[in-house]
Amino acid sequence: MKRVVYFCPNVTAPTGGVKVIHRHSELINQIGGDSAVYYHVGFNSNKIDWFGHNAVIKTDSVFNPDADFVILPESLIFGFWKELKKLNIEYGIFIQNGYLVRNGIDEKELEECYENASLLFCISEDVINCLYQFFPRQIHKVVRVTYSVDTNIFRFGQKSKTIAYMPRKMFEHSKLLIPALSSRLPESWRIIAIENMNEAQVAETLTHSQIFLAFSDFEGLPIPPVEAALSGNFVIGYTGQGGKEYWNRPVFTAIESGDIAGFLDATLQKVYGVENGNLNIAEGHLTFLRELFSKEMEIKLLRMMLQRISGDSR
Repeated sequence: MKRVVYFCPNVTAPTGGVKVIHRHSELINQIGGDSAVYYHVGFNSNKIDWFGHNAVIKTDSVFNPDADFVILPESLIFGFWKELKKLNIEYGIFIQNGYLVRNGIDEKELEECYENASLLFCISEDVINCLYQFFPRQIHKVVRVTYSVDTNIFRFGQKSKTIAYMPRKMFEHSKLLIPALSSRLPESWRIIAIENMNEAQVAETLTHSQIFLAFSDFEGLPIPPVEAALSGNFVIGYTGQGGKEYWNRPVFTAIESGDIAGFLDATLQKVYGVENGNLNIAEGHLTFLRELFSKEMEIKLLRMMLQRISGDSR
């Protein structure tokens, strides 16, 4: 079995895709595989301190064609795939957002990149559908993977009359909604912006909030809405398309992107439903979500991924 080396973008700001990369690499090692995370030379991975992990960090830039299988994120293929091909190093592409695959690269080079990739690892059905539209001849390379949410961290707690949202997501939209919502809320309610927080602080906020506003743009399988729901929040907002895989009532309420008035009305309905004691999230509402984003499911799919990498399709 080859060592699986995940290339990771050099970003220090909270990004769900970065957390998933570290998590996958860490779990591969836990289930008997060999994996590491690789950054551009000179990047200090210690700067990524907003979540905890035990992934192995590859600190050199030496790769062995007989021992390494490289996984490139869809947003970081650029010239890397050509260098890997020159070195005769097998590579795959990890697509966590199907809407990013055409960004920043020439169309002809993009086609060549995906044609030369051994496998295409997809985080959701939405991503698979995107690849079917963009690269129909490569669909046989698709391997489905997922992520899990730790319900020991993102959990139910003592609720307060709080609405949470992330300003970094579609700021122009939240800038329109939040003032209008603030002026109409009962005095006992407050809105918290989740920003400049590490994972533990985000989890603590979601544990006590009751409503989460999702401003997902085009996303393969948005993570914050899942974390919010598993923490006992009603989630209202945009699915990002990829969120449709789990965006089920009564926990999730879908809003058409840009429908600020509809967003406002739906949120106020939930607020007054909670105020009147008519709304609450039961454990049964989250059974599907817990199974879909369980560690067991994540490991099951990673094992299948390793089989494909090794050439064993059983």
